[in-house]
Amino acid sequence: MYSLVIDCSHKENFIGLFENTDCWLLKRKFHGQPFEELIDNLKCLLAENSINLSEISHFYTPHSPGSTLGIRVSEMMIHGLLKTACPSAELTQYNGLHFSALLLEEDSHEANSNNYLITEKGRLSWSVLKIDTNLKLRPEIQPLSAESLSKLDGNFFYIPQLKTWSNPPLNAKELTYSPHLFLKPIKLLSTLKIDLSLLSPTNNTYVKWNQK
Repeated sequence: MYSLVIDCSHKENFIGLFENTDCWLLKRKFHGQPFEELIDNLKCLLAENSINLSEISHFYTPHSPGSTLGIRVSEMMIHGLLKTACPSAELTQYNGLHFSALLLEEDSHEANSNNYLITEKGRLSWSVLKIDTNLKLRPEIQPLSAESLSKLDGNFFYIPQLKTWSNPPLNAKELTYSPHLFLKPIKLLSTLKIDLSLLSPTNNTYVKWNQK
């Protein structure tokens, strides 16, 4: 049986199929609106490799952060498959910022200073995740205002969203959101005993364009 990752939360959409976490069996990147492109790309990917939807036993998809539309379209399609073609399959939803931080932790960065991964959280705040030992114990994404973010001291790594509302700190290093690199964090996710509620999205407060 196979596991399928569907991630349409950022600029580049991704579908990946694996049987174990050693390597992708199939993967595809595509652009465009998920509600127009996702179903056709998934059908083509499976058909080209003679895989039936009923052979999928586990779905993975993000619940945040990123494009609300892309996340919801992915969720709706997966829930539809769970009720029809894959009734016995499981669903795991992950946080893309947390997975990206786990990947970043593996890379070299200044061990003796504070390191933060940040991304936009709407118009008035930032989602901030500190890269430390709590990533595997008790990771918590903090929503901070731009003023509060400016008071933090350390190294900043920044993943941009489709809608960018304000500029990150001047010294922030921009990263590319990379779901095609997620096999290692997916394997780690199954072994971690963490409180996932600390990574779940809170209710967003929408701000009118003309409101300051």
